[in-house]
Amino acid sequence: MARTTPPAILPLLVWTEQSEVARLEERRAELRRRIALLRPHCHRRIELEMLLRAETARQLRLEAEIRRQG
Repeated sequence: MARTTPPAILPLLVWTEQSEVARLEERRAELRRRIALLRPHCHRRIELEMLLRAETARQLRLEAEIRRQG
């Protein structure tokens, strides 16, 4: 008997998490844009890169949590 893939998570069950992932992705895009405008060793750029890493880690944790729920 062929294995079927497990059903996808219903969007209604995780809509708040999915909207948070979308918000984080927009925030990360904005941070990348701001970082690109600054000089390579600028203190502000380093701070923004730290924020970008933190936002990325948060997004990855949230996406893993959504997959675990399914």
